[in-house]
Amino acid sequence: MVEEFEYDGIWWLPEKPDNKVSGKLKFHPVEGLKLQLIGSFKELKDLNTFLQPPIILGITSNGKVITLYKCYESQSHMSMPGFLSSSFIASVAFLGCHFEKEEEIRFDSLSLNYSHLEEWTGITGFQFKMETDSKNHLTKHKVIYSFPEKVEAKIYNISISFDYNFTFGGDRLKEVNLKHTTFIKIKPNKSLHFNDYQDVCYHIQNFLSLAIGKAVFPIIIKGKSERCSTKSQNGEAIYPDTFIYYATNRLFETSSKIHFFDVLFTFRDISNRFENILKNWFEKAEMLKPVYDLYFGTLYNSRMYLQHQFLSMIQAVEAYHRRKFEGKYLLDEDYEPIYNGFKDVINKLDVEASFKNALINRLRYGNEFSLRKRLKNLFAEYQSITQNFIKDENNFINRVVDTRNYLTHYDKKLKNIADGKDLYRITQKLKTILQICLLYELGFNKEEIKSLFLRNRRYKDDFV
Repeated sequence: MVEEFEYDGIWWLPEKPDNKVSGKLKFHPVEGLKLQLIGSFKELKDLNTFLQPPIILGITSNGKVITLYKCYESQSHMSMPGFLSSSFIASVAFLGCHFEKEEEIRFDSLSLNYSHLEEWTGITGFQFKMETDSKNHLTKHKVIYSFPEKVEAKIYNISISFDYNFTFGGDRLKEVNLKHTTFIKIKPNKSLHFNDYQDVCYHIQNFLSLAIGKAVFPIIIKGKSERCSTKSQNGEAIYPDTFIYYATNRLFETSSKIHFFDVLFTFRDISNRFENILKNWFEKAEMLKPVYDLYFGTLYNSRMYLQHQFLSMIQAVEAYHRRKFEGKYLLDEDYEPIYNGFKDVINKLDVEASFKNALINRLRYGNEFSLRKRLKNLFAEYQSITQNFIKDENNFINRVVDTRNYLTHYDKKLKNIADGKDLYRITQKLKTILQICLLYELGFNKEEIKSLFLRNRRYKDDFV
């Protein structure tokens, strides 16, 4: 998904297989999929009608079969003299399989290679052995590859496992290239539509991004579909890979390496409880959805302004506390008569209706803890960890609350606000607090969480 490509081919709509049109398909990881036709699927009388075909089929000049999914016509042009030509944007491309109807786009399994996945798992099939003679001179250098043992977790009706691919190349005379690639394989009990895999893929991507401490993205996506299966000579079913491409929201560096001391936790840290950790992540996804969306929305958007990063982290902290601890002064049934009493008094005031509504709206949430109280609660809950990187709890909370209020209301009377490097540091500390909360939800105990941060080079200046 990170490499650009171009394919010349012929293209057609499934319902009009006889109307084949030549054209070029281009893919860019950020800009997505664009099909430029030398001709059109429509007649001249329909020039001003823009098509939105769910599926476009194609065969490239080198014989690849392609399905383009969720398409719309972006341009339609007529030259005089000349002919009608069209361009289409597609959301997804399936290389290696033809699906003639939307409901046919089903896969028995989906496998994804994410950035930094090999470093995070720490699993490889390579073994290196050297042999020497009696004089200790090197005589042989062996490289042995064995496929690693299977790692699997059962989540609901889905198997999530590590799958491996080994490739080699080179001229074998002066150069041999060997490559081990790790995939996360998602295999449900029965085939699923491509769209139904998206939530699972999203949660796995978020899980890895939390673990690694930086945004990860899928590099390779491939699926197995019965629709495209063939038979071997002995009658066994063969499921060739269907490679899947769609746009990401940013370009990302795949050649950079990560190191053990920069990762929040590795697979080896959880290898003896991998299934339980992953189950916790999926089972709490609905409850913590606002937290996930805010935290990872910031992580994946490196161009977000610092002020917006800060506000997103604050909202995520509030959302976590609200979902985890609720945070209300009174039971709802006890607060209701108080709220109604205040509302009656406000409605009798001789002031503008808009002012009355503003007061009533504020009182509607008057039973909920303030940001200040929520932060104090979280510090009390995780004090054994937070005290290692926030020395003055009260000052930190005051700065956070005042800065949030200033950035929300731009009240010039507030003086204790953070900006520049100070705002960056506070935002990073809020991010750390969220990481602590999420690690705890995964199943790490507080001593384990503290140890993870203490060994991490990114936090060495903050933790003592």
